[in-house]
Amino acid sequence: MQNFRALSLIAFLVFFAGCSRPDAAVQHTLPGSCTVYDMKQAACIDEASLVKRLSHYRVLFVGDHHAASRMHEVFAELLAALGRSGRRILLANEWFTPGDDALLSRYADGTFEGNFTEAVGWEKKAGFPFESYAPIYESVKTAGGALYGINMDKSFQKALSENNLSALSEAQRVFYEALDMNLTPHRSLFEPFFAHCHAAKPGEDTQSCAERMYRVQVAWDTYMAQQSEKLAAEKLRTPEDLLVVFAGAMHLAYGVGINARFARLSDEPFVTMLPVPEGTDSADVGEADFLLFYRGGPEQEGAE
Repeated sequence: MQNFRALSLIAFLVFFAGCSRPDAAVQHTLPGSCTVYDMKQAACIDEASLVKRLSHYRVLFVGDHHAASRMHEVFAELLAALGRSGRRILLANEWFTPGDDALLSRYADGTFEGNFTEAVGWEKKAGFPFESYAPIYESVKTAGGALYGINMDKSFQKALSENNLSALSEAQRVFYEALDMNLTPHRSLFEPFFAHCHAAKPGEDTQSCAERMYRVQVAWDTYMAQQSEKLAAEKLRTPEDLLVVFAGAMHLAYGVGINARFARLSDEPFVTMLPVPEGTDSADVGEADFLLFYRGGPEQEGAE
């Protein structure tokens, strides 16, 4: 009888679990007014509490909504608060490449003379107003921090996008051939964007186009993860050092982009923060560790 009851209970639990599996994502209901939402606590926290929470980490991934200047202001304020708390900010930025690091070093320490935006090629690199990002860089400079580039240069990106392997160097070809295209949740996240690929080359069908574009996305995330890991290994020397990897929000969402590939390379603990405009009322479980609220509607996001 006891065995029968045990088997009946197991059968009930299996049946119940199967019937109750949700089809939709499990979501947080977000408060109407919030500065930062801690997704692990499922609660709002203030800036001081966030700075304290981040004191346990030396790597922070922050998503960008490129066209949202209000988001940049809020992020700049957070960097300033981290600087005042004694953290040394090492900002690794999607807009720049490792080849820009010497120029970025002089810009950050105040020794650069001339027009920075022209020298770094900002207009071609970013395409968004420099004035929108300037508060972020000023916060880093004021805190005595440093700036680094983590992105591929344009010629590398172009060769990958066109699948022009003959234009790759030997090191770039090795990188290309080692790309992991089988990170299932990452592919699932991006497949809808490439389902109707409009960048097809002559003689290329939609599926081949989508696969090529997805490979570019994987290369993009992988390269920035590798450069971030290199910075973490070389530049994080004290508990006060904080590497902040700043890239488009879609490169970090759900922990399956740059951050996932960074985790494969580094044992350094990290957290991820994504921006959300005020008025956002829900977020999927697992989107990030923290949500950073800013004024402005979704039309201002410019997320990538």
